[in-house]
Amino acid sequence: MKLFNVVARRIALVASLILTVWSVGFYFIITGEINDEVDDSLENYAEMIIIRFVRNEELPAASNGSNNQFFLHEISAEEASRVSHIRYEDRDVFIKEKDETEPARVLTYIFNDDAGKFYELEVSTPYIDKTDLRHAILFWIVVLFLSILIALVILNMWTIHRSFSPLRKLLRWLDNYRLGNQNEPLRNPTNIEEFQTMNKVVGESILRNEEAYQQQKLFVGNASHEMQTPLAVCSNRLEMLIEEGNLSEHQMEEIIKTRQTIQHLSSINRSLLLLVKIENQQFSDMQHIALDTIVGQLLPDYETIYSSNNITITQNIVSPFIVEIDESLAHTLIHNLLKNAFVHNCADGTIHIESDNNCFTIENSGIPSPLDKNKIFDCFYHSSSNSQSTGLGLSIAKAICDRYQIEINYTFVNSHHVFTLKRLSN
Repeated sequence: MKLFNVVARRIALVASLILTVWSVGFYFIITGEINDEVDDSLENYAEMIIIRFVRNEELPAASNGSNNQFFLHEISAEEASRVSHIRYEDRDVFIKEKDETEPARVLTYIFNDDAGKFYELEVSTPYIDKTDLRHAILFWIVVLFLSILIALVILNMWTIHRSFSPLRKLLRWLDNYRLGNQNEPLRNPTNIEEFQTMNKVVGESILRNEEAYQQQKLFVGNASHEMQTPLAVCSNRLEMLIEEGNLSEHQMEEIIKTRQTIQHLSSINRSLLLLVKIENQQFSDMQHIALDTIVGQLLPDYETIYSSNNITITQNIVSPFIVEIDESLAHTLIHNLLKNAFVHNCADGTIHIESDNNCFTIENSGIPSPLDKNKIFDCFYHSSSNSQSTGLGLSIAKAICDRYQIEINYTFVNSHHVFTLKRLSN
């Protein structure tokens, strides 16, 4: 999950919790304040009636048209001792003038006169319907809750989006960066100290990787170049020993094996040199080449070399697959793919070649299990599985494709190994 979404979700959860607690507290505070005001009014009303009753003065009417009512009656001392002398409650009371029942706030007060008699006074006043109040408060709290939550989330997301802009720019730059290629310099100005440090660390790390990469390419190129002459000298000396003819059969066999090993090492060395040249972009003669044409030029030689394997070859050339590439590298690309299809095939196997405007495909039988997609284009991946392979053919093919904006993919379909070339869209 993206950092932006994680922060948004956490802000929404925390804000929801805070606003929920605030909403519940707000409801109880409002109802409490209303109850306090009404209770004060009831207390004053009850006090006025008790004073008049004790003084034997005329009591007000039980209902004075304001919907305020009182009921006064004598109770026994035993009954007075069983209940609280001051009680507040919400209940529905009957209003005679309206001939209906309405919600009211009721105060029940027990007192005694000078004669020791106990009286129960019940005063009531019309009260808001708490159900309606609860619904109204809930509705407006929900409206306020959602408004504040949405505004808070939008404000925070806008702030985070602006603040994290340098990080997003840095990640895009890293995603587009390709080691050893011509890359755009990192331009990511920011006033945030943490992002400044991150830009600095990333820049220094990239510089160290580039230096190590260049040193590695230089070492491989120099080492491969310097090895060519000694390898050629060793091969020539072995040929001279063979031509002298004064060697035993066993010695002759060992020299031939040694010469084959040197030739294999020389082939690996030439492939490494070619890889370095491709990565150093030493091939600049760009032409529009139809890959199926190169297949027609190279395929007869491979059919002759591997005729003993009895491999069946089929082609479906719908239209030419044309790419802009150096001609020598185009031959190297098709050569390596064809050689891979023949070398890693099986007896009585098949090779199928397809070409159209959009892609070029070489499909071959072979081992009945897929290869590792993550390693198949690595150097020396096949070096231990076949003595005829240097393990660099597919690595060179991948390097050529990367150099000329060609996408190369490997799939395993119907027990066949399929290599597909496509042009990358600009």
